[in-house]
Amino acid sequence: MAIQIKPYTPDLVSSVRAFNARLKAGGATEHFPEREDLKWPRAADSAIYKEYCLAIENNAVVRGGYVLQHQEFSFNGEILPVAFLQFPLSEGIVNKSYSLVGIRLLTNALKTQPLLFALGMGGFDQPLPRMLKTMGWPMVAVPFYFKVNHPRRFLKNIVPLRRTRLQRIVADVTANSGLGWSGVKLLHALRRKGVHHRHAVVESVGEFSQWADELWNRCRSKYPMIAVRNGPILNRLYPSDQAKFLRLKITENGRVVGWCVALDTAMSNHNYFGDMRVGSIIDCLALPDEAPKVIEAATKFLQNRGVDLIVSNQSHDAWRSALGNAGFLKGPSNFIFAASKALANKLDPFDAKKEIVHLNRGDGDGPIHL
Repeated sequence: MAIQIKPYTPDLVSSVRAFNARLKAGGATEHFPEREDLKWPRAADSAIYKEYCLAIENNAVVRGGYVLQHQEFSFNGEILPVAFLQFPLSEGIVNKSYSLVGIRLLTNALKTQPLLFALGMGGFDQPLPRMLKTMGWPMVAVPFYFKVNHPRRFLKNIVPLRRTRLQRIVADVTANSGLGWSGVKLLHALRRKGVHHRHAVVESVGEFSQWADELWNRCRSKYPMIAVRNGPILNRLYPSDQAKFLRLKITENGRVVGWCVALDTAMSNHNYFGDMRVGSIIDCLALPDEAPKVIEAATKFLQNRGVDLIVSNQSHDAWRSALGNAGFLKGPSNFIFAASKALANKLDPFDAKKEIVHLNRGDGDGPIHL
């Protein structure tokens, strides 16, 4: 099996489509991006870009591929290039003759960028996390938090609590009787701690400017690992022409204390949220001890918009504590962070540093499915 790893060039589009067709015929739900789906090519004016590579057999047939999203991260203030491993797909998931292609892809990606990470992946039981585990990559779930704003809508729509007939009956009775409202509100009230930040002011902004650069420079050395979040990078991640991104600047007594990017999404037959209107805190930045101000301000903003539920994944203990103190409850997470051995060495000891790495839905694939 003569397989080479090569860049994804326009002449390979038909081969990628044929590869995707074989995956679909074999029952796979994943597919590799076809040419019209490609974004963020390498550009001189941006430190964040994507590199697309394919595993090609006999110079003709695509048997797999991966994407590296190159970007810069700060490690206690030291800025280094890092890459996010995206779409590592092998024909081995439908044809055992190509079971080693996945390892070839990962080995090639590590040669390109040893400081490599994966994020999301759908849980520890999925193929990619299982492969990374066999290669010695440490992994941890990025905790998931939620806050119910409209208990009746929540109980009528939350799919994991409505899978069986008995569960649906219990959820409906609880929702219709008012017990759901009082129970959920009591849970959130018992979870809530700390002071109210009455002087924090939320302002919706169309883009990130110099104030975001100044905040980044104050924060960058306070986290052992955090993606660069200056104005230019934020404007590439959350462009002003995409109205779905709610860009929030939080100030206190005229001083910028942080920012948040949120979503307000009306779900339709979602496999988890049903038909709820879901608010998401997808990205945020502040000094760790000012995280509560940002979380509380963003939560009030989304509640005032009328969302049924607010969700967030956060890895850093200051942001997790801020969510808890704002009344959020912790739920099961399938949002997994895995670090290559070289990256884990930058976070030595990993078991301790993983608690203060700053990662959320703004990293990796971005806020997909939200």
